[in-house]
Order: sequence, then C-alpha cells, then structure tokens
Amino acid sequence: MNKYLFRYGFVKGKEIRYNILTTGSFKLSGPGGETSTPINIEMVVSQLIEDCDENKALIKVCIEKAVAECDIPKENMPEVGKSYIMETDSLGNCKWVDGKAGWQGAEHSLMRFPENEIEIGDTWVQMVEDAAGSAPPFYNRYRLNGRDRKNPDLIIFSSEIYSGHPDLRESRTLGKSSFTFNLADKWIQDSDVRIKHEYMFPVPQRPDILLRGKTVLNVDMERIL
Repeated sequence: MNKYLFRYGFVKGKEIRYNILTTGSFKLSGPGGETSTPINIEMVVSQLIEDCDENKALIKVCIEKAVAECDIPKENMPEVGKSYIMETDSLGNCKWVDGKAGWQGAEHSLMRFPENEIEIGDTWVQMVEDAAGSAPPFYNRYRLNGRDRKNPDLIIFSSEIYSGHPDLRESRTLGKSSFTFNLADKWIQDSDVRIKHEYMFPVPQRPDILLRGKTVLNVDMERIL
C-alpha cells in the first residue's frame, strides 16, 4: 500500500480565500442565571503568506466579509477589514501571534499532520488548544480516508474530537470533522466541523465560583481562490 508524507506548502505572496459559515450557540450559566448567544455568521476570509521558509510561515488572515443572519451582539462579530497574524509550521501546528484568533472556531481551519509517513486507514492524535483561551484544550484523532474518486489531487481525512486523549476512559466525544487536502498546492481545500462542548471554568476574580459553558459549533469552510 502506498505511503504518504503530508506537509503544507509555503510560497511567499500566495493568497487563498474561503467562504466560512459558522452556526451554533454559546450558553453560559452560573449563580446569576443563564445567557445564550446565537452564532450564525457567513464570512469571506483571506490567508496571505507574508513571510516563509520551507518549514514555517507567517500568514496574514483578514476578515473580508462578515454577515450575521441573527441578532448577534456587535462585540461578538468578527471585525471586517481587520487582520490577524498566524504562525504555522509545515505540519499545521499554528498559533496566533497576538494571542487572539480572527473568529470563533478559527483553530479548526487547519488540520495537523503527523511527522511520519502514513497510509490509508492510519490514525494519529493531536491536541488542539482553544484559540480564544476560554476553554480547555481538546484532542483530534485524525484518519487518512483516501483520495477523492473524481479528483485524485484531493485527499480526504476525517477526525473525531475528544475532551481528552482518546485512549483515556474519561474522555468524552465532542464531535466530528472532515478535511479535504489539495496535493497540487499543499493546502486545505474544504472542511466541516461539528462540535458540542460543555465545560466548567472559574470566574476570573472569584475562583471559588464556577460557571458552566456550553458551545455548539458548526463550521463549514470552502475554498473560493
């Protein structure tokens, strides 16, 4: 069986655009009651490789369009025209240079490859940190499914998302995702993510008081350039 070594490809000045539809909700409950914020945002996001070498790149991520189809507070909307700098390596390990992601679910825009060669049916586990820093990290167990039947340049991956390492009995399944990787230019072609995540965290100035958060998130990303 064929083995594959997957890496992202960096070319300075290269620009990629995606349509991204994010839907779901965020609920917060505590001693003061419960609040619920709906999420239904359609965006156009560009990724411009500003500087790179073979193994690492600085990418300017710009929100070119953001339209909400429900009543979302302005402070929860992505800021149109604002740019964010993302640093990533060729495996897809990324971080936001200023510590803030451009939109809810941005940590799901790149999948992470293993260092070694893999073949169809192989799986591997990667930890993913919440880009906003408001929730504990979670784990993806990726699987290489194979080539797209209509376009052999497209490679299809799936993923199961867990609250902890999937080998631990106490880990919970949070959702699923799929990614299509374009071999021709070594970048993500499209993806979809489905997550339902519940967690507890302390009030910043009152660590003795716990709040319960519940995030339902659906992210569909499709390349347009």
